[in-house]
Amino acid sequence: MRAFVYNVELVQQLCQDIAVEQDSQKVQELLSLLRAVLKEHHEETRIRRAFLAKKYAEAISESKAAD
Repeated sequence: MRAFVYNVELVQQLCQDIAVEQDSQKVQELLSLLRAVLKEHHEETRIRRAFLAKKYAEAISESKAAD
């Protein structure tokens, strides 16, 4: 099972809407929304990585020491 932080269907729909939209103002609005969705995903990923690094710091340190 693959897990995504963001809604893949939303990102795909936004990309499709941007590709076919003729109104430049609407394109800018859609791009802004897409950027916001991706920024939120990036931030959530950063927070999860930090949590995992903290939670498994000992195991990570042991793994690096073994190298």
